[in-house]
Amino acid sequence: MITIHADEVPARPWPNGGGRTRELVAGPRGGHWRWRLSLADLDADGPFSALPGVRRWFALVEGDAIELAFADRVLALQAGDPPLVFDGGTPPLCRVHGGRARALNLMLRDLDGCLAGQPTGAALQALYEPASRTLLWDLDEAPPAAAGVWVGIEAGDLRWR
Repeated sequence: MITIHADEVPARPWPNGGGRTRELVAGPRGGHWRWRLSLADLDADGPFSALPGVRRWFALVEGDAIELAFADRVLALQAGDPPLVFDGGTPPLCRVHGGRARALNLMLRDLDGCLAGQPTGAALQALYEPASRTLLWDLDEAPPAAAGVWVGIEAGDLRWR
């Protein structure tokens, strides 16, 4: 099992200045990613980047409530709410209520997967624990009394250890 402590992963600033991203894991290695799991620190209101061909899951794991404004709807999200899923090619405008929030992002290109509130049973799975800011990757079995956001990626040709 791989353990990644999010606070030990360098944060990269966003081009729009509204936050920072920590890429926790991505694959395949050595090329353009087909799947990427990252942790975003949202410090200010602003647009998401457009990622055509990418399916995104977005789960608020810490901090203040946010709103994601799409062309046809506005969705409110608080820490602990189920993850939102949307097309990365139609990015929303994000409003951060209160100043700061942290979100887990799963992005997939031509793969199936999800973020969920419980173990997924997928070929690749991980658990992000907000309390310890730790990602436990490729679990053989669920840790006892695990609390957090589960990640699952279905792909027979991907395996990461």
